[in-house]
Parts: sequence; C-alpha cells; structure tokens
Amino acid sequence: MENQLNHKLKEGDARSFSELFKQTHPRLIGYCQLFVKNRKDTEDLVQDCFFQLWQNRAKIDFHKSVESLLFVSLRNKCLNYLKEHSRYSFDSLREGMLSNELQYLYQLDFIEKRELSLEEQLVAALKEAIEELPDRKREILIKNKINGMKQKEIALELGISVKTVEKHLHEAKLELKMKLKKQFVALSLILHLLLQ
Repeated sequence: MENQLNHKLKEGDARSFSELFKQTHPRLIGYCQLFVKNRKDTEDLVQDCFFQLWQNRAKIDFHKSVESLLFVSLRNKCLNYLKEHSRYSFDSLREGMLSNELQYLYQLDFIEKRELSLEEQLVAALKEAIEELPDRKREILIKNKINGMKQKEIALELGISVKTVEKHLHEAKLELKMKLKKQFVALSLILHLLLQ
C-alpha cells in the first residue's frame, strides 16, 4: 500500500497527494504544536513540508515511508524555527549529543499511525512533569531553560537571591530527571543533556 502511494506520488498523482494531505495534516499540525505555539507559524511550517514533498516527489524512495519523511522534515523545520525565535540555544543540545543518539531519534517517527513517536512521548512527558512542579520551581525553570533568562535576571525579576534561584533550579531538574528517567531509561543521556 505504502509503495503504491509512493509510486503514484512520484508520478505526480494529485489525488494521492490530496489523500496523503487529508490523512497526515491533522497529525502534523498536532506534532508541530508541541514545539511551536503560534498557530499561523504552525500552519506555515506544515504547508512548507507538503510543498517541499510535492516539489521533490521525483526523488521519493518506494521503500521508505512518506509519512516519516514528512515528520522528519517538520521536526527539522521546528528546531530551526525555535533556534531563530528563542534565546535558548539548541546548538548546545545538538553538539552535546553523540551522533548515534541523534541518529536514533531521527529514525523514530511514526512507524505505526496510531502511536506517538518516542520523541513525542518524551516531549509530552517532559511538559507534564514540568506542569507538576511546584509553582516557584516551575516558573524559574521555564524562565531559565525555555526563555533563556540568566539566573541573575530571574533573581532581580522575582526579588529573590541568586542562591535561591540556583536552589530552585537544582531541585526542579532533580525532580524532572527522577520522573522522566523511570519512563525513558534508554534516553537518560538525552534527558541529562536537556536538563543541564
């Protein structure tokens, strides 16, 4: 079935492309929203993936999943988007990972339609674990790790000492590591890098 779809897409069959769009568009939007909160930007990134697929349809490999190709393409676009629109640097995360861990993550996209990829499960579990943190710890962790604020800036904004910020950050990271390590034993190295 997948090979047949790939073959039709490669030949430029608009009906097959339209069917692929209907089947995958909602999941691509949902996946993109894990990274990008702006709905218009989400739509643009997903649309760009479909546009690129159609432009490069002659290069489609019959033996590879077109859906996986779309999701990997979208992930790369999301990471580039975050890199451009956030003060948080993803370069340090990428450089810190060993190449085989990165390669492993890049191969885990949507093998089964009904299952979330391992990366999506990790992102969802991380969000949930952050939400479960006590208010102050959560606030400081988000300001530091997501918004890219320095500890001194956070201390000034919240009217607390830098030592208190350090303490909250340390405790928040420990709590997250404990919760997530139980669920994702194989990704403990990546979790360590994410929470450094």
